[in-house]
Amino acid sequence: MQVTVIAPDKIVLINGEALELPEFDFDETLHAIQFDGQHGHIEFETPDGGVATAPVSELEVQPYVEAWKAEKARIEAIVPPEPTEIEKVQKRIAEIQQELVSNDLASVRPLRAKIAGTAKEVDELRLNELEEQAQKLRTELAALLTD
Repeated sequence: MQVTVIAPDKIVLINGEALELPEFDFDETLHAIQFDGQHGHIEFETPDGGVATAPVSELEVQPYVEAWKAEKARIEAIVPPEPTEIEKVQKRIAEIQQELVSNDLASVRPLRAKIAGTAKEVDELRLNELEEQAQKLRTELAALLTD
């Protein structure tokens, strides 16, 4: 397990996944910890503004790992509230609008062929299919907007 601690920012990374730990009591002089699961080092700020390093063990890293795990569990336990009916309708309206834009974009090539006089049967079939889809979407959108 790779552990990185960035004390001034109150951030701990476990295997690259960063979490901010604002409630954790970081040592004031601690600058950073790097630990690869076997070996690592700790960096302390010195009174003259420099940084001193020393080896670090798994035992010394463990409190940061435990705090990270607790914060991750806390975050994962937060269940987002169920969307309201209005939010569901607004989401569906946005989806329909996006589908209509995509539908319009898909119509460009067969329309261009039709205008240029080079349209084939497949172009006509595609335009008809896209128009049917658009009509269904517009009908659903109209119903949502009147509710």
